[in-house]
Amino acid sequence: MAVRRALLFGEELPLRGARRVAVCAGADVAIEPDPARLEAMAGDVAPDLVLFDLDHAGPAALKLLDAVRAAAPDARLVTSAHPSPPPDVAELLGADWFAHLLGKQSPWFMDELALILAHAAGRNPFGLDRHLPWATRIEHLAITGSAGKAEAFDAIEALMGGMGVRGRLVQRLQAVADEMLMNAVYDAPVDRATGETLYASLPRTTPVDLPPDQRPTFSFGSDGRRFGMAIRDPFGALQPATLRRYIAKGLRRGDDQIDRKAGGAGLGLYLMFQSVNSMVLSLTPGRCTEMVGLVDIRGSYRDVLHSPKSFNVFVGGSG
Repeated sequence: MAVRRALLFGEELPLRGARRVAVCAGADVAIEPDPARLEAMAGDVAPDLVLFDLDHAGPAALKLLDAVRAAAPDARLVTSAHPSPPPDVAELLGADWFAHLLGKQSPWFMDELALILAHAAGRNPFGLDRHLPWATRIEHLAITGSAGKAEAFDAIEALMGGMGVRGRLVQRLQAVADEMLMNAVYDAPVDRATGETLYASLPRTTPVDLPPDQRPTFSFGSDGRRFGMAIRDPFGALQPATLRRYIAKGLRRGDDQIDRKAGGAGLGLYLMFQSVNSMVLSLTPGRCTEMVGLVDIRGSYRDVLHSPKSFNVFVGGSG
């Protein structure tokens, strides 16, 4: 269902871009800057979407989010922060409703909010072309097994080299591709009858050749500002709660730190989150999983490390 009513929480001036995106998507927009009035406003407006400025809420952000959820239980909650990810992102990842985090200072903040609104209106979220400008050339590689990453590495290096970019930034992109491909080859395939993983217990040094009905597709492209990569598998087995749990474990760096043990996709997913500026999971359960990573390549390698980070999960659509 399209977003008919959007409630934006925060100061009006910083929310100007969000307001424009929501209005252009056909929504009536209300802005509430007062934390003390937000819960009542959510009940009165009955919004389809709430954009929640975590910084504006301060230390009481998580408590206030719970109150908003109670007042508007059907609303899609979109959080934003600067810097992003915020210090309490591990706690956010533990919430069952958490699906969207946008960096307020990201140059693509409005694009990502527009994508969320489009998905709410029923647009298919799958495809790297959803995340890059129209007419961006996107390459697709059919991955037949673990040996496929060499071709992917070469293709990434060739594209970046054509743009005049070499060195550590290229290596970073290849590392992201490596995690994507290893997860898709070893961890994603499951027995469709039992749900049991097929190759997750194998060491990553053990070659795997996938039959045609198990093969993922790796896509990549760039508009000169962002480099996008996507891996799509035909299983749809990765649950959003599992993704959030693995990333939160990695962020906590505690006794439950994840590793490469059997079924251990967790480390790869956490490293992917740490290495990209935008991480997107699109899922049709039992049919298709697509993981997208976007990296800002406009500046130096050091600039990339400090660029804003976003996180989005979309469930539904045809891959």
